[in-house]
Amino acid sequence: MAEDKSSLVPVEDLVKKPYREILAYPKPSDEPVESRIRQLKSLGIEGLKFEGPLRIGKLSLLGKGVVGLVVAGIADGVRVAVKIRRVDSRRRSMIHEAAMMKAANKAGIGPECLGSSEDVLEMQFLDGQRLPLWLSSLKGRGRKARVRATVKALLQQCVRLDAYGLDHGELSRAHKNVLVSKEDHPWILDYESASLTRRVNNFTSLAQYILLSGRFSTKVIRILGPVDRDELVKYLRLYKSGRTNDAFESTLKMLQL
Repeated sequence: MAEDKSSLVPVEDLVKKPYREILAYPKPSDEPVESRIRQLKSLGIEGLKFEGPLRIGKLSLLGKGVVGLVVAGIADGVRVAVKIRRVDSRRRSMIHEAAMMKAANKAGIGPECLGSSEDVLEMQFLDGQRLPLWLSSLKGRGRKARVRATVKALLQQCVRLDAYGLDHGELSRAHKNVLVSKEDHPWILDYESASLTRRVNNFTSLAQYILLSGRFSTKVIRILGPVDRDELVKYLRLYKSGRTNDAFESTLKMLQL
């Protein structure tokens, strides 16, 4: 389905203020702005649409992190998400993140990586809410069943990443790295810290975040019902010991997922 282009800022116009502030955030100068425009063109991106929940100055964005800013864009008439590296980022390029996202895609996880360059990552556009906001938005009958289904799907995705050998590295802060669609499908985002060489901890990290620590886990338990913390810790230790399938199935059974 073609995307409405009425609010699209063509790539050529991004050299102007205030758009250049986003292309080479937080200190735009001519060389990085022009370089990023060339990279956007090389990826087939026609322009950017400044919309989303976050704002920098007068412009709205999809996301902002220590590595880059995420903006909606259009490529081949279709909406995409575009991550543009900050000029003050400690990451020297987007190459590693693109490679890790492609690895996650091979495991059937995450938004699809559509293309990349030194400073730009083009990916599948996802329409959804961050995990805490999604949970807070749930009202009325069926809330418990929806939470169960989404938590189960998330844990299953983590097990698949573990089996593939890709450690996300940031799932202990899943409020920043998980998006839930209107259909309650969870997406694991942001692979900038991911690794194929270190020990995988996706399942244990996310289970701890959702069920054992912090305000988010308190809200989840309030909906799902009490969890035997000692028993859950036992299963997580069992998972770490290598008996991953037994521990995973036992965790699901205990949580009635």
